[in-house]
Order: sequence, then structure tokens, then C-alpha cells
Amino acid sequence: MSLVQSTPTIDVNIPRFNQSVVAALIALAFISQSWWPVAVTAVLLTAASLLGPRANLTARIYTAWIRDLVDPGGPSEVEAAGPPRFASRVGAVFTVAATVAFILGWTLAGWVLAGTVGALALLAATSRICVGCLIYERLVR
Repeated sequence: MSLVQSTPTIDVNIPRFNQSVVAALIALAFISQSWWPVAVTAVLLTAASLLGPRANLTARIYTAWIRDLVDPGGPSEVEAAGPPRFASRVGAVFTVAATVAFILGWTLAGWVLAGTVGALALLAATSRICVGCLIYERLVR
């Protein structure tokens, strides 16, 4: 019997795809000057955070339709699941707060919160520098 606890891992491309979708939705919100894409982002991130991987729509889309195009035969690289899940949860909190701010008429606060998520998602998707993941690493030490 092994006493070693295994760390859950995920395909490194799943968080990158998720971050790309988040960045695109926030960009759409800014371009259209409409807050509904922020609300959609909040729903996607919150569902995945509260209900787990099976409710992560972007991960399911990536796995079902995109993975074989990008990485035939399955993931060639995996990473610990904890840091990107934490970052996604932080994004959920910020996008829910942004959505509430928009509903209450606090437009500037909504755009600042949404812009923060969008900028960090774009940074992570394009450079693999995930600020939420770095915060997670600091917190677990």
C-alpha cells in the first residue's frame, strides 16, 4: 500500500484554451460596450468552480473538438490541476463582482474588474504566466 498522495494533473492546453476564451469574451465586452459577455464569463467560470471539471464547458469543448487537432493522441504535457483551478476561481469571483457592479449601475467598477480578468487571462494564454497560479503557489508554501 502506497502512502504517497498523487497530485491531480490536467493537460496544459486546457487552461490556455480557457484563458483564451475568457480573454476573448472580455474583449468582446469592451468592443461592444456590453456587459453580457462578462456575465457569460462569470457563469462559465462559476459553474466550473462550483461543480467541478464536468461543468467546465471550455475544457469539454477543448477535449472533444480541439485536442486531437493540437495534440493528437492525447496530452503530451500535463501540469498540476490546483493552480489553474485556483486562478479560475479567482476569475469567477472577479467576473461575478463585475456583473453585479454592472447590474447596480457601477459601470466603472464593472469595467475595472472585468478588465483585470481579461488582461490576466490574455497574459496567461499568450505567455503561460498565470498570476493566479503564482499566487496559489505562494499561498500553499
